[in-house]
Amino acid sequence: MELEQDSNLTLPLFLFDETLNQRDLEQPDLLLTIVLDDELLTQLCQNPSVDSSIGITINEYQLDAQNESFAALTELAHQAQLTLTHGPLLSAMLDAENDMTFVSPQMDMMPTFDLGDKDE
Repeated sequence: MELEQDSNLTLPLFLFDETLNQRDLEQPDLLLTIVLDDELLTQLCQNPSVDSSIGITINEYQLDAQNESFAALTELAHQAQLTLTHGPLLSAMLDAENDMTFVSPQMDMMPTFDLGDKDE
C-alpha cells in the first residue's frame, strides 16, 4: 500500500455479524475514506510489537453506503478508528449510534514513499 500525503485512503467496511466470514470482499456495505494528512501518516508509519496494537481515532472521514440498506446510517452519529497490528496490518472499525459495528479486513500495510530522488 503506497501512502502519499494529502491522498485518500479508502477502506471497505462490512457489518460485524455472524455472516461476516461468508461476505464477498468485492461488495462492502460501506466505504470509509480518510485524507492522509501529515499527522495520520506519522501514526501509520509505526509497526507495533507482536502482542500489541495501536488504535488511531479518526475525526474527519467520509462514509459512503455501498449497500442501500445502510444508506440511512450515513446520517446517524458514528465514530471511526484505525487499528495497526504487528506486520504492520491495518484495519478499520466504525461504530454507529444504532449499535451497529462495521469492520474492514486486515490489510498488509508496508508503507512506501516517493522521496523524489529519481533522476530527471
